[in-house]
Amino acid sequence: MSRRPASDSASTAAHGSRARVVVVGAGAVGLAVALQLRRAGVDRVVVIDRNASAGMGSTSRANGGVRAQFTTRVNITFSQFTIERLRELDEQTGGQVGFRGVGYLFLTGTDSGEIALRRAWELQRSLGVDVQWLSAAEVIELAPFVNVDGLAAAAFSAGDGIIDPHGVVSALWQEARRLDAGFIFDAEVLDLAGDGDGATVRTTAGDMHADFVVNAAGPSARNLAAKAGVDLPVTSRRRNLACTEPVSGFPAAIPMCVDADTGVLIRREGAGFLIGFSDPGDPPSTDTAFDPAFLDAIAARIGNRFPFLEDVPISLRKCWAGLYPETPDHHAIVGAPPDMPWFIQCAGFGGHGIMHSIAAGQAVTELVTAGRCTTFDLHPLRVNRFNESGGALETAVL
Repeated sequence: MSRRPASDSASTAAHGSRARVVVVGAGAVGLAVALQLRRAGVDRVVVIDRNASAGMGSTSRANGGVRAQFTTRVNITFSQFTIERLRELDEQTGGQVGFRGVGYLFLTGTDSGEIALRRAWELQRSLGVDVQWLSAAEVIELAPFVNVDGLAAAAFSAGDGIIDPHGVVSALWQEARRLDAGFIFDAEVLDLAGDGDGATVRTTAGDMHADFVVNAAGPSARNLAAKAGVDLPVTSRRRNLACTEPVSGFPAAIPMCVDADTGVLIRREGAGFLIGFSDPGDPPSTDTAFDPAFLDAIAARIGNRFPFLEDVPISLRKCWAGLYPETPDHHAIVGAPPDMPWFIQCAGFGGHGIMHSIAAGQAVTELVTAGRCTTFDLHPLRVNRFNESGGALETAVL
């Protein structure tokens, strides 16, 4: 990926310049926000990021899965919108997004798991997701390497798949720049001060006045919000991924397979297999170094549904970790505090940032241009929901 010359990006913030919208964060979410704003004709959109280029934070460490198989309406609709547009972007860019429609296969062997999976399947079907309820024999036909002993239920959607996170960044960034979104890299936001018609954004690259500021800072979203006096309940947790050495005798493309009982997921990665597992008991962390204890955790679980991987060596040079910026209910926060309409939060996506990115961009665009969102019901994502009871909880967190 190429970046604009430093003189082009730095000049955007010089001399107390003005912007219609300042987006903080140039990961997939921030890039999609900038792109959708420019597509809607919003001028003077500027993206600020502390890194030297776009997509160098959590997006660069993503697993690469995109799915509509969630358990709440808002997450399903965000995925549907984004996946459709990622497919379109993939076609427009000659395959840059790297979309592969391998599907997601969810598996469970417990009564409670079957009930939860069926409830999610019914909701997904009601919203137009093409998801199939599979028997054990159909699972074997689709993924013959899966151990179906004791299998209670399985669901598969061919519309889900895998993308290339770096390719998504390249495609979004390229399109946003083509539409004249501005970018300022190697810049830290020092302070946010609201006033009568927006806010002043103080950065290490200079100060800028903006009508709207969008917090798309990922794992740093809570710190950014605090600069304006907002307590944003977004907490980062480390999530590890490991890749095996090459494994022969299996198709080059398999579904993303999820053992809902252990939390282990696998997919093809080159000639090997990528293995993921998110331990809900992991403490908050901003550490992105791979945790060797992760290998013991997956070794104790991988044999439940994927015993063929029990004796396959892990390639230690292909293990990495990233951060999930999570909220207590595993839904993003999209909207502004009631007393700060200029400060739109677009954060807390957990591991779903890429797969919800363009929908998030559309939602923010409608908040900026119309003062409300009509494409999605943002009520479940409102900022102040955590002080209330009865909210929805997303349970399909991988």
